[in-house]
Amino acid sequence: MKAFDTATRAVRAAIDTDAQHGSVIPPLHLSTTHSFESFGVKRQYDYCRSGNPTRDALANALCELEGAAAATVVASGMAAVHLVGQLLKPGELVVIPHDCYGGTYRLFTHLARRGQFELAIVDQTDPLALEHALAREPKLLWIETPSNPLLRLVDIQHLCERAHARDTLVCVDNTFLSPALQQPFELGADLVIHSTTK
Repeated sequence: MKAFDTATRAVRAAIDTDAQHGSVIPPLHLSTTHSFESFGVKRQYDYCRSGNPTRDALANALCELEGAAAATVVASGMAAVHLVGQLLKPGELVVIPHDCYGGTYRLFTHLARRGQFELAIVDQTDPLALEHALAREPKLLWIETPSNPLLRLVDIQHLCERAHARDTLVCVDNTFLSPALQQPFELGADLVIHSTTK
């Protein structure tokens, strides 16, 4: 019931917050510049690429849905995947599932070939294969459950416990179940991403 109650609140995110015109549903701020309060004194927003009320309303709703401390909104799900990949340095290892979303698989294999990081592709339902990968002390364990498109499942809490025992960060792609049905932060995840168009 908790997820449903949280989802109901988040669906109402930013309702009746337009102090300027009293819009019930907040207006979309797609692309604009904002005036300065005075010379050299910026307001909360100055240019939509660096932040705008629409993105902040979405980020706040996602935080409430996921139980997150903060959220970053980017242009696409793959941009979110790439953003997480930027946490890794050359020589650091990321472990991804063998059945993850094809775009994620292609991006990570491409970046690994370019030397951005090391990559291990593992059947995360195989305890021995996963333990072998974690023994290499990865920087990041990437979980996608259910996987796209095969809908294979793994136990997020169990994988988080195993990863954290080795000081490994855990990122969960929560696109397919969404926070209405699965809340990875409560299960131990450090990072959660979505492709919100799904």
